[in-house]
Amino acid sequence: MTTPDQENELQALLRQHAGGIEVSGDFAPVAIARRRRDRRNRAVLGAAAAVAVIAVAVPTVWSAGRGTPPVPALTTSSTSVPSSPSSVPTQTPSVTTGTGTVAPPTSAPPLTSAPPTATGTIPPSGTAQVATRGTAYALDDTIRFGDKVFRLQKGTAVETFAVLGNGGFVVASHMSDGPSQSIMEILSPGGRLVTSLGVSGTYAVSPDGSRVLAKSGDSDTVVVYAADGSKVAQRTDDREPGAIVGDLAYLTGDTTTGSLEWDVATGTSRKLPAHVVAVSPDRSRAALQWFVATDAMDEACWAVVDLTRSTFPKTVERCGAGQNPTMFMPTAFSSRGTYLVGSHYLDGGFWFSAGVVRVSDGTVVLGGTGDRVVSGWTWHLGDDESTLVISRNTSKPLTPAARNTVQRCTLAMDCSVLHPEIGLSNPSSFTEPRYVVPR
Repeated sequence: MTTPDQENELQALLRQHAGGIEVSGDFAPVAIARRRRDRRNRAVLGAAAAVAVIAVAVPTVWSAGRGTPPVPALTTSSTSVPSSPSSVPTQTPSVTTGTGTVAPPTSAPPLTSAPPTATGTIPPSGTAQVATRGTAYALDDTIRFGDKVFRLQKGTAVETFAVLGNGGFVVASHMSDGPSQSIMEILSPGGRLVTSLGVSGTYAVSPDGSRVLAKSGDSDTVVVYAADGSKVAQRTDDREPGAIVGDLAYLTGDTTTGSLEWDVATGTSRKLPAHVVAVSPDRSRAALQWFVATDAMDEACWAVVDLTRSTFPKTVERCGAGQNPTMFMPTAFSSRGTYLVGSHYLDGGFWFSAGVVRVSDGTVVLGGTGDRVVSGWTWHLGDDESTLVISRNTSKPLTPAARNTVQRCTLAMDCSVLHPEIGLSNPSSFTEPRYVVPR
């Protein structure tokens, strides 16, 4: 007998295949990758008109998705973290935004001005709070950690973000009430715009947070950045970002092009099997993910390959569909390479079921069926490799999605609430979360 949640998950899976969802090499959840591709296609249609009215320069990216480019502004901090947007600080002398820093409209500079150097204040050395993956989260148009609150441009919807080794951030976001184009940026530890990475693209972050591999949706150039936003290396390539570990960047390609390992320090490269989506912290293993068409529906296949051997043998390979626990899509290795973290199901490309499998033998540790299912939008497995932090869908039933919280769950499914449950606007299968946790 199936539970209501399992029935919803199965219905979601059927909707997924009916919609022909694809999987990219993005380290972000498959849901976000799909939406970015949709937006990329829409962006192409409007590009010709945009060129006629917007200067072709850095501000072009800003005006395409935000309306005005950034200007210097102070960050907003709070001594307590509000539990709902109704208690979010409302002071607006300045706003720190995921697209940089934006002052009130009356003081915004013309569209042709370039983003200036950030001049916000940071607490004296020794007292400054530094964001970590374990403490940071986004709520509506803010990013928070400890008692620190970085206010983003009003109406910003954070899609995904990652915390960098210096305490800064990589953020992919869009305006909830404006153009749906997604924008990727690197922010400083003080929440200031450092570098714009482009529109409707994909990115990956190294395990130590020192490198960012990114590709804009309107470019054929793959770029590696340092955590401070400086450009380390770039190359022209049709492949997409898959992973980056140290100075080795991994670009994912199909069966025609294959994937690529690129040493950004020396410029050398070697060909890898197609469909690389993640690489272990010690660079000894890679995860592959692809789809196989069948008479009934597509099967999701994944594998682990040995990168230390020239033939790249598969040490684990699984294919599955429906409620088969092997219907798994990996996106990252855990901190010590013990597990693969990914998703099992999608609901229209928005909420999904967290998955954790053991790298050595492919055993499903979390997700699939039964009482091992926890559904939500974004998550990460902690450095202890034993607890999962998730922006969870707490709706009953799961569809339409109406409730959202942040929880910490052990791999034994013992869960506790980190941030209080809140309601979602206009509940539906396609409702976006209000909480986002870092990768």
